[in-house]
Amino acid sequence: MQNFGLNILKADGLPDWENMQHFDWVQALKDCPQDAIWHAEGNVYTHTMMVVQALFSLPEYACFTEIEQKILMYAAVFHDIAKPICTFEDKGRIISPKHAKVGEKVARTLLWDADFPFREAVCSLVRLHGTPLWALEKQSPNASVISASLRLKNSWLHALSKADVLGRACEDKADLLERVAYFKELCIENGCYENSYQFENEHSRFHFFQKEENYPAVLFDDTSFKVILLSGLPGSGKDTYIQQHFKDLPVISLDDLRIEHGAVHGDMYMQGKIVAMAYEKAKEYCRKKQYFVWNSTNLSKMLRNRLINSVLPYNPRIEIVYIETSFAQNVHRRKGIIPEKEMIKMQKMLDMPMLAEAYHVSYIRNH
Repeated sequence: MQNFGLNILKADGLPDWENMQHFDWVQALKDCPQDAIWHAEGNVYTHTMMVVQALFSLPEYACFTEIEQKILMYAAVFHDIAKPICTFEDKGRIISPKHAKVGEKVARTLLWDADFPFREAVCSLVRLHGTPLWALEKQSPNASVISASLRLKNSWLHALSKADVLGRACEDKADLLERVAYFKELCIENGCYENSYQFENEHSRFHFFQKEENYPAVLFDDTSFKVILLSGLPGSGKDTYIQQHFKDLPVISLDDLRIEHGAVHGDMYMQGKIVAMAYEKAKEYCRKKQYFVWNSTNLSKMLRNRLINSVLPYNPRIEIVYIETSFAQNVHRRKGIIPEKEMIKMQKMLDMPMLAEAYHVSYIRNH
């Protein structure tokens, strides 16, 4: 049976607003103002309800499967969920910078124990819901739609963004709808409206995003060894996974190095030394073209990029294995070691690993 996490929809597929009133985040949407220039309809809650109704009324919405409709409806409810966190006044204007990025994390936290593919589809839509409005202004519009296609169907993104524009009162609505239409044409032109963009091989895809090129080149895969990065909250089962799948490979474990050198949690000086040792060991393996596993939480894209960039000159094949379990399990398995408050903070730090970061990404959900 499909697990949608929070049950927010009625039998007709529309949100059950009446039964959602007890959620703190719903009240926060009601209390969050919007600038009248872009959202004359009123607060974020009003806008969200209008977006939901606009989405439901779109002719293309009826063409999606039942599960696709659920994904889109959840995304419509959550698309501005972080505006109450991100909204402030600047020079007389009400703005909400980075609300999509923060919103992805909030949605993931709320839906943590929902079925993984469903949850991540919703989170991706929340993160990228503004892309159709700004894709043509990006340094590389092609890369923008290609990247989005690796996370979701751009036809979903088109529908949500169209509903987002229709569900507001503003003077530039016609211009915004034209941008959404251009986004669709750009996706079709790149062959990634209904499907992921098809690269010649993983090597070409990896270097396309590494070099931030305007259009993918076809490259010969000349890699000769692998670097495997594990990612996931403490207690997710990374050590067990290594024993089951990589027991014959050398492992660089920051936790093991901390234990070996008596590093105390919070000692930033020793933490720096531990990380430096780990990086030197990684380069040593790279020089030998030796497969190895890097075992750490690697929760942020910034930390993963730092490691990837340090080994990239050796031309390895980078693979990421992301592992998770229920949040209750994370807390239980690290009870007495990591306080629950700290675990919540780490959960909110998570940037889900994406295909644009590596040659291959595996997603493992333990129970």
